[in-house]
Amino acid sequence: MSDTLTNWKNIAVFLDDSPEGARVGDYAAVLAKRFTAHLIGIHSIDGIPGECSADSYARGKQAIDGVIARQRAAEEDQALAVGRCFAALSAKHGVSSEFRVLWSGRSDDEALLNSLHCDLVVLGHPKPHGLPDNWSAERLLIASGVPLIIIPETWTADTVGGKALVAWNASREARRAISDAMPVLGTAQSVTVLVVDSARTPGKYGEDPGADIATYLARHGVRVDLEQVLSGGRSIAEVIAARVAEIGADLIVIGAYSHARSTEMIFGGVTRALLAHMPVPILVSR
Repeated sequence: MSDTLTNWKNIAVFLDDSPEGARVGDYAAVLAKRFTAHLIGIHSIDGIPGECSADSYARGKQAIDGVIARQRAAEEDQALAVGRCFAALSAKHGVSSEFRVLWSGRSDDEALLNSLHCDLVVLGHPKPHGLPDNWSAERLLIASGVPLIIIPETWTADTVGGKALVAWNASREARRAISDAMPVLGTAQSVTVLVVDSARTPGKYGEDPGADIATYLARHGVRVDLEQVLSGGRSIAEVIAARVAEIGADLIVIGAYSHARSTEMIFGGVTRALLAHMPVPILVSR
């Protein structure tokens, strides 16, 4: 495959000083090493970690200045702690890296800017450690257009993307997700393209549902298996989760799509259901 398809060269990860945040950072570092990518650690400080109840009663310039100084010192201590953790995991995996802090009041713009220049963003779930408090994975995906790998807190396996399952529904969003995921698909041990209940919309998939996209992947050197299954009364998300467990997949690739009128709601029903009970990491794109 060409270099454009087979490599992520800039990977960003949002992380904080929690054990869960460090784990997300570690997975991102493993991916960076796998693709010889530059790793950017990003931590947002838009809360006030040093705030205490007595601060709200501060009166006068000297007292208020003291509150501000304490808050700033606490923020700096937090940023240093996250930076040291990120430096340690980068050194552990031997990856090129840099650390960025998004300070209070500027997080919205900087979160977007820091992700736009990356091929991939890695986040935790359900708490996206290090992302500004008023941002969500959906909002970041909408704003940046950069694909996300979302790591569930319960995920403890050593790998992400060794065995991938592609949820294929013949949509533009699913096709875009495959393009964005090509680096990991091209280097995975195996890739399963899963088509569920294609007979419900026969004109959408063609004569052999999923065959064309499987052929496309195979021509790019992807080791791919095509599976056409029936839901049997289960939800699509349940079918995907069950098949993931059966084949031992460690990544789901899915397109983000919703008919919701709000642009803040782009994760469709299947994606949202998978996120609610994430069995494995998910790569989502739009």
